[in-house]
Amino acid sequence: MRVLSAIVIPPHLTASGAVRAGERLSAELSRQCDITVASMLNGRAAHVGAPGDPAAKRQEVRTGLPPLLPWSRVPQGYRTPFYRSDIPAIVRRGAFDLVHLHNPMPGFELERIAGACRRRRIPYVISTHGYNEIAHGEQIHGFGRAQRLAWRRLVLAPVARATARASGIFALSPADIPIVRGMGYRGEITIVTNGVDLPAPAEDAQSAAVLSRHGIPPRRAGEPLTFMFLANHTPNKGLPILLEAFRRLRCPFRLVIGGEKRAGIDYEGALRACGPGQEILVTGRLDDAELSPLFRRSDCFIFPTLADTLPLAVLEAMAHGLPVIASRVGGIPFEVDDASGILIPPGHPEALARAIGRLVARPSALAEMGRGARRRVEQLFTWPVAAEQALAGYERALAAVPRAHRAPPPRSVSLPRHQDAIG
Repeated sequence: MRVLSAIVIPPHLTASGAVRAGERLSAELSRQCDITVASMLNGRAAHVGAPGDPAAKRQEVRTGLPPLLPWSRVPQGYRTPFYRSDIPAIVRRGAFDLVHLHNPMPGFELERIAGACRRRRIPYVISTHGYNEIAHGEQIHGFGRAQRLAWRRLVLAPVARATARASGIFALSPADIPIVRGMGYRGEITIVTNGVDLPAPAEDAQSAAVLSRHGIPPRRAGEPLTFMFLANHTPNKGLPILLEAFRRLRCPFRLVIGGEKRAGIDYEGALRACGPGQEILVTGRLDDAELSPLFRRSDCFIFPTLADTLPLAVLEAMAHGLPVIASRVGGIPFEVDDASGILIPPGHPEALARAIGRLVARPSALAEMGRGARRRVEQLFTWPVAAEQALAGYERALAAVPRAHRAPPPRSVSLPRHQDAIG
């Protein structure tokens, strides 16, 4: 089975959980089928796994914006829906049995790739990375009337059109099923979760160096609990909710905030508001090698997102034996059960502060919940499990297309490394 794993993502991003998940799932699937990855990040932000793990083949991708428009005058965020790539040309010229699309933004590019698949009579499946955020974007961002109209036409509509005509949908959790049905998809839906790699044993020297670099002291008896947040600091991730919740606490704590800083968040105000025994550390963007030492040093992972599909950071924390306090949105209730964490309503700093207070008052509950988190990941959220689910979905999508109706082989099956233009 020859599969093109097409990762659709604005090329200006520096990190993406959807990209990491698409890359890692593709690598795991390469054990069982012929996978080629074509990513609009061209390998940046890839999560390649441990040494010796399989690696999928790669196809270089060119990206850009439509010509003849003054894009330099347009703010970066407003350019996002219009980025294009030559992945449609790769589909036209390649010899693929199936195309697997990851991530829905930019939506017009998702739709262009889907259209290229249909013209070549190649079945395509879509993983629902980001669908919860797409479906609830108007509420997350508090858009006015004009912005809501733009969101529907430039973001939601092209994603819905590509979704409705897919050969299969890979829902990351059951919470995505009503979303794709609402977009008009009537075919079979396969649950294909995100996975994580179980962490390797700690290397003390490396861990100490990472902690020292971020100003985090070694663990000491009787010290305050250390809480960790990790995400892009975009509006949907709920960082202002997190900061407001900790502002309400009167107990000692250490809060580690990972992820690239963004304008519009009052980091300095949060630092000034800390009382005796309270500390907030803002690390900035973290490399993959830094994550394990910070997870291991923490006592609890906090994720007060406003909308999320199936956040990879939550599973990574759970794999390290961390209990989780997170919002009851999207696929998070599929990840976190009562034995592994506490779920709170989104957008409520007072509920988050109460949940934190419960754990501070009962630190013995942390270890028990952490063990439950680790067990849940081992049973449900590993990459071999996700690859098995995806492979079954591939076979169903191919079986639904009569062989006589499948794409004829192209005249040439060689894929050029460089295209003269973005198709």
